Amino acid sequence: MQFTVMMWVSEHAKSGSIFGVLDKSNPDKLPSISPKGHWEDFMTIDENRFKFAAEAKTAIAMHGFYLIGASVTLIEAFGKP
Repeated sequence: MQFTVMMWVSEHAKSGSIFGVLDKSNPDKLPSISPKGHWEDFMTIDENRFKFAAEAKTAIAMHGFYLIGASVTLIEAFGKP
């Protein structure tokens, strides 16, 4: 599976602190976190490079998306660029 990763952009959220993950082949809409922000494309990643692929697949099957917060570093989640 390939995932589309979106980043929440807002004046009130630290850049790179909230990510939404969707199935690239069947993307659902991510919920709005605040009316003062929006989701932007961040990257596409194969499941074998995404540390949380199993959790993401389960969440996507149940809710249509998976959210990752600031407690996870980008390199930890997605590997080295």
